[in-house]
Amino acid sequence: MAQDNEKLEKLAAELNQLQQEMEMIKQQLEQLDMSLSEISSAQLTLEGIMKNDTKETMVPIGAGCFIITELKNTDEVVMGIGADIAIKQSTESTERTLKKQQNEIETVRNSLTQKLTEITKYLNEKRPEAEALMQQQQQ
Repeated sequence: MAQDNEKLEKLAAELNQLQQEMEMIKQQLEQLDMSLSEISSAQLTLEGIMKNDTKETMVPIGAGCFIITELKNTDEVVMGIGADIAIKQSTESTERTLKKQQNEIETVRNSLTQKLTEITKYLNEKRPEAEALMQQQQQ
C-alpha cells in the first residue's frame, strides 16, 4: 500500500509537471503565431507597395485614424533588428529577411507542436494508471 502511494505521488507530480509544460508550450505557440502574423502583414504590405504604381498610402496614427500620404522611396526599408536598433536595407533584402524569419519561426512552431502532441499522448496513456492507483487507495 505504501509503495502504491509513493508510485501515485510520483506519477501525479510527473503529470502536473507535464501539464505545466503543455501550458508553457501553448503560450509559446501563441507568441509564434503573433510573430508569423506580423511577418505576413509586412510581406503583404511590401508586395502591395511594389505592385502599386501610385505611391499614395494611409499611415495609421491611432484610434482608427489615418493620414493619407505619399511614399517618397520604396526602394529601401528601415527594419528593426532588435534591442531598439534598426537598419536600412533594400526592399528585396527585406523580403528575403522576412522569408527567412518566417521559415525559422515555422520550424520552431512545428517542433513545439510535435512536442505538444507527444506530451498529450503520454498524458492520455498515464492518466488511466493514475486513476487506477487512486481507486485502489480508496478501497
